[in-house]
Amino acid sequence: MSAYKMSLVFEIPLCWALLFPFTMTPQMPPQPGYLVINSEPTGATVTINGKITNQPTNATFVVSPGTYTVSVAGRGGKPNCPGIAITVSSGQTVTRVCTGTTWTPS
Repeated sequence: MSAYKMSLVFEIPLCWALLFPFTMTPQMPPQPGYLVINSEPTGATVTINGKITNQPTNATFVVSPGTYTVSVAGRGGKPNCPGIAITVSSGQTVTRVCTGTTWTPS
């Protein structure tokens, strides 16, 4: 086989692989999830992962997929729920309600 013919044998598959890379898949960032924290009565302070948020209950937070430690604290008859771990998946809405001192799913 001549050098020219051998060269074509290797170049054509290489061109095809460069034009149509079958092993590459599109990489899209994960969709955010929604963490809805409600309380009865409303107006309590929400803490997520140890940081006080500026949104009192009832509040909706747009979050990246993951697990979050959430607590709710109120004064004067308002709810006071200890920290719980809440896992939010991509595109998922997770709602929790603090009633008195206990959490309930909504």
